[in-house]
Amino acid sequence: MSRKKNILMASACIVLGMALAGPAAHAAEEVLTAVRSTHQFYLDGEQIQLEAYLINGNNYVKLADVGEALDFNVYWDDAVRIESGAPYTGRASEQASDLEQTRQDIAALVNQVRREHGLPELAVDQRLMTAAQELSGRKYTWHHNQEECEAVARAGYPYGFRSNLTVFTGAAASDIAQQAVENWVNSPGHLQAMLTPNADSLGVGVTVEQGVTYCCLFLGDPTTYNPYG
Repeated sequence: MSRKKNILMASACIVLGMALAGPAAHAAEEVLTAVRSTHQFYLDGEQIQLEAYLINGNNYVKLADVGEALDFNVYWDDAVRIESGAPYTGRASEQASDLEQTRQDIAALVNQVRREHGLPELAVDQRLMTAAQELSGRKYTWHHNQEECEAVARAGYPYGFRSNLTVFTGAAASDIAQQAVENWVNSPGHLQAMLTPNADSLGVGVTVEQGVTYCCLFLGDPTTYNPYG
């Protein structure tokens, strides 16, 4: 296992441990205190400087500091984003920035299709954006209904929704939005989803890996419910 993966797993365990301990601490009304750690940290035998705090005997460090030490990128964009193959900058990489624009372009094209069919535009909902991006990041080539519902509920959207998925290769970054929406327009079932009359919001996720593009579209419908919400 690579050095980066080892550190990431350790960081994940720290976060998980805190989450699991949280309810018990709350139930007992325990007050958690954090003090600056004086422990030393070593990476492959060489001492490195990390700001850490001791909580219940465990060292807690910022994931951003770990990313900087190991040179993988981590930043915030509606969620914690980790790019294991990108150098640390603390902000979205150029590709991530391009894909964010692509997500907005897809939303605009979906609204254009709705206008052409006499339907109102849909507002971009950040909760659905977060959920759709999570699903596109899983790189599925078919629908996983329960996982989609759970992602939407986890993101905080309280209603039901319709979903579209498309996967394709060979598209330049500038053509992804057009290709995705064309694929949905040319599929009767996907077009019907985009034209859901009671929909009032949408979210888009786009992931590109090894030349394959994964696009996910969620259309929020407040007249329906989420069976896994």
